[in-house]
Amino acid sequence: MKTSIFDSHASISERRTEVCVAIAFGIFIVLALHYQFLLLNNFSWGDEAETIVGAKLIAAGSRLYSEIYNPHGPLTFLPGVLLELVGSFKVQGHRVFIALLQIAAMVAIYRSPLINSANVRRIYVGLAATITLLYLPEVYGHSYVFQVMAGLLLVIIIAQYVLPAIANPAALSRPQVILGNALIACIPFLAITYVPIAGLLFLCALRKPFYRLSVTTFIIGILANIIVLAALGSIPGYFVFHIYLNMKVLPFFTFGQDSWPLVMYWRNAQDAVVANFQNFALMLLAIAAIVRLSFKEKGLPWRSLLLALGISSLIVRGLGFHGIPYYYCLLVLPLTLVNQSTKLSVRAVWVILGVALICFAKLSLSNPNDAAKMAARKIPEATGFTPYIKEFTGEKDRIIAYSFQNHEYIAADRLPASGHYFYLPWQEKYNENPQFGIKIDACKDIEVNRPKIMMIDKAQFGAATWDSYGKCIQSIIDRDYTQIPNQPIYLLKSIKSLTGQPSTALITFDQRPSKALDQQSPLNLNILMKHQLNETGLKRISVQFATYLKRNPGEAEIRLKGADGTRFTQRFMLPDVRDNQYQTFELDGKRYTSGDIVALSGGGISTWDSHSSDKLINTCIVYHYTDGTSLTTPGCAPL
Repeated sequence: MKTSIFDSHASISERRTEVCVAIAFGIFIVLALHYQFLLLNNFSWGDEAETIVGAKLIAAGSRLYSEIYNPHGPLTFLPGVLLELVGSFKVQGHRVFIALLQIAAMVAIYRSPLINSANVRRIYVGLAATITLLYLPEVYGHSYVFQVMAGLLLVIIIAQYVLPAIANPAALSRPQVILGNALIACIPFLAITYVPIAGLLFLCALRKPFYRLSVTTFIIGILANIIVLAALGSIPGYFVFHIYLNMKVLPFFTFGQDSWPLVMYWRNAQDAVVANFQNFALMLLAIAAIVRLSFKEKGLPWRSLLLALGISSLIVRGLGFHGIPYYYCLLVLPLTLVNQSTKLSVRAVWVILGVALICFAKLSLSNPNDAAKMAARKIPEATGFTPYIKEFTGEKDRIIAYSFQNHEYIAADRLPASGHYFYLPWQEKYNENPQFGIKIDACKDIEVNRPKIMMIDKAQFGAATWDSYGKCIQSIIDRDYTQIPNQPIYLLKSIKSLTGQPSTALITFDQRPSKALDQQSPLNLNILMKHQLNETGLKRISVQFATYLKRNPGEAEIRLKGADGTRFTQRFMLPDVRDNQYQTFELDGKRYTSGDIVALSGGGISTWDSHSSDKLINTCIVYHYTDGTSLTTPGCAPL
């Protein structure tokens, strides 16, 4: 029977205990939701941008697997496509779905039939949510990738369906059976590697009273996912890119042509669990939870064994970010270790509240180091490539960012000019022997679409160099494009001037101060693109500052860097800076293309920035060149 503060049989001590835990849990929820919001802007990586850009292409009308290359399962893209049909969103917008799924997973744990005590529910969910928010982001457990989606769906499945079906089948309800089997059917459509755990979960949770309902729901779930696949892309292409390429072509590069993939996957799993003490301890926790679960079965505990085999299949690609589903499963498996009749003593409550205070401190970012770390991990709004894209392309123009620079498309709000929106050696290898007539030709796409600008970083993957897998694309670059000096950026030769500004006739400007300088946050100098493309050296620059009508104490340093690695530094006193005036710095005649201002002590000043209507931001600087000419940032006050 569930205990509550409203239970008339509960003692005064028990009621006080529950009130204390309930208050702490309420505070925790507020802090957790705030931290969850901050994670929407926490550092991203290529695979997440890959998923988002794929969703943008599908929403724009291209077909997955026939016109768009991607090796991931179709269900991965569905949330992103639905969002992009409403509007164009960056990483933060797409992560809202993951945040909601994380909340749903915590609710599933909280409402698990394996816990009767309200106190225990709150404590368990508090710990699970703390791990989810504070530690799983270190392996990208907060990002919009298929591994995270699979892990969170598994939490819901195991908490609400699988564990009750094994430990307490009498408590199973029809909604639990329907939800569990529908979600199990979805797992393989995130990645083919999840077929084993999906099949094993279906079998170990199958109970005679719900046999027909389970099978029917599972089949309907499979059919629904096939409909999604057909709606988003090509079914033959799915088998080609998601199964054939992953099983036959990719292992050639990851394991070598003389290695057996299944053997190598097994070795990955072995190496992962003994790689360090943490991984070994997690394995022992999983074993303890499964053993405890097996005691709740009558006779041979084959259901627990199938569950163990399913969980172990999640580490065949190793741990780290590939092990995210495994980590998420370990949040819910310890439910089997919870004693349903547990009652907390006063001493236990004080210990728990002490632990809660530590969690509160971490989630509230009260430690300046934690706050600085979170601030430093914000996803950049722009990259070094973005200003070039904004200058030389319009909103409808398409670009290329190779080899694996998917975030460039999102930062610039431009779609790729090819269905191969990233380009890796195994894509070229597959095109040597395409299957079922499915072939996406990056060279043909670039020839037809002729993107005005391309970023080609010519990355090397193992022994595969750009010269071995990018020959065709390089031939187009050599013939039709001009490289911007010292940059992996290429412009069509038909763009006559590499140093000209776009027409400013219809562009408006707005001056705004930057963030305030402090010792944790330097001021980045947003250098004008026209200056970056100018080969003339600088004899001085003048930067316009805002002091907010104050004389700010301390000392700062301007640090400039050239494209060839040349560096220049000069210190200046903050009290000497005047409000809304330009501060001039004498240079050495060399060429500098980037820089920032760092506080050595004190702070409080800002630079004035020019914000243009075409979304470019440039620091208000006057550039004085060695040939006697000068250049003022458009939209800024004159010197």
